[in-house]
This record gives sequence, C-alpha cells and structure tokens, in this order.
Amino acid sequence: MARNTQEYINGLVNKPRITYLDLNNNPPQIKNDNCQKCNEQLSGKVFCQNPVCNPRQLEGEITDLKEFANLKGINVSNNKLTNLNFLDTLPSKDKLKGINLFGNQIKEVDFAELFTQFPNLEKINLSGNPLKAKNLDNLSPEQFGKLINSIKEKKISVNSFKGTILMDLLEYAQRLAGQGNAQGQQNAQYLQTLIQQSGSPVKTDDNKQSGNNAPLLVGGLVVFGLVAVAVGYLLGKRRKINYE
Repeated sequence: MARNTQEYINGLVNKPRITYLDLNNNPPQIKNDNCQKCNEQLSGKVFCQNPVCNPRQLEGEITDLKEFANLKGINVSNNKLTNLNFLDTLPSKDKLKGINLFGNQIKEVDFAELFTQFPNLEKINLSGNPLKAKNLDNLSPEQFGKLINSIKEKKISVNSFKGTILMDLLEYAQRLAGQGNAQGQQNAQYLQTLIQQSGSPVKTDDNKQSGNNAPLLVGGLVVFGLVAVAVGYLLGKRRKINYE
C-alpha cells in the first residue's frame, strides 16, 4: 500500500539537521525470491510495485516543510506533485541550492518568484513535467539572463515533451528582441536551436493554440513556400528561353 508523502515526511526524525531530503519515488530494484510478482516485474526491467519489496511508495502532495531549517537540496522526482507550493513552507529559503522535480505533474512555474524567494538556488530539474512558464514579464533582465545561462550550462533542465515551457521562453525572448533588446535576440536564437535539437513536437495546452506556439515554424513555412515559387518561376523562364 502506498504511503502518504506528507505523513512519511512527518515521521522523519531530526528534521532541523537534515540538509538533503530524498523523496524520490523510484526505489531501487529489490529482488525478493518469495515474491512472484517482484520476480516477474524485475525480469521485465521495471520496478516492483509490491510494497513488501519497495516499502516506500509515496503519493499525495507535500504541504509542510517548516521544520527543515537547514535544507539545501530536495529530490522529489517521479512523484505526482502538481505544484511548487510546498517550497513556500521552507523556513530558510536562502539555504536551498538544488531541487529535482523530474517526472511529476507540475503544470506551471514562476521563475521570477523562484529566483526572488530562493536567491542561492543553483540547480533545478523540471524535465518530464507538463510545464508552462508564467509571469515571465516579472523577470528582471538579470533574472532572465540567469535563467537562459543556467539552461545553457545544464544547471536548469527543462523540456517541452509534455508542456510548452521552451516555447513560452522563446516567445518572451522574441518579444524582447522586437523591442530592440540584443540579448533577447541572442536568447531567442539559442532557444530556437534548442527546440529544433529536441527533435520532438511541442504539445500545446488548452490556453495556447499550436499556431501561437510556433511563430518561427509558420514563418519558415511561408518563406520556404515563397522561395519554392520563385525557383519554379525562374526554371520555367529558363526552359522557355531555351525552347525559343
């Protein structure tokens, strides 16, 4: 039987002395010869869901971390968390340096709030979440530059396999570039390259239509079409001259 995540946290001892909280919900493979289900699943190279073999199966949101006064890192990967509200309960926000949020159900992130509340946050793994970015206009130029540089240096991991976050950042960078911001232009070029290298389509949510999510793609198709028409016209004209 799965355990409630907050109840599991409440049962931990010496919380003020804990500097790294590991709530990774993908436990190591444990082979139990007495568990037929375990053996069958392990043979298929998947994790056994039998609580006898993997006693720490967690579910539910995190609601309270106020006793963790010295927390520097959190690993909450492979859970089903839907938001980052639990971070607001940390008492010493300036001590947090890293958080692994891989493989959750987090739907949106406010980088301006993260950078403001957690000034020493260096590493964030947000991959594998149906994310979109919100309140990007609240980012200072320095914060947006920090965000893009951290993505370049792989200190912040994001992808758009499930959400729209990279497209959100690209659109914001394009808007800055349209205002004559040279750094915005450079960031837009980098983000466009990153999206192209991902090699996967960007899924949209209910608030965004695909036409709005891919202005560069649409523009590229228009330009490609115009070039094709022009080339066809010139080739036709050349054939006509040769026949005459």
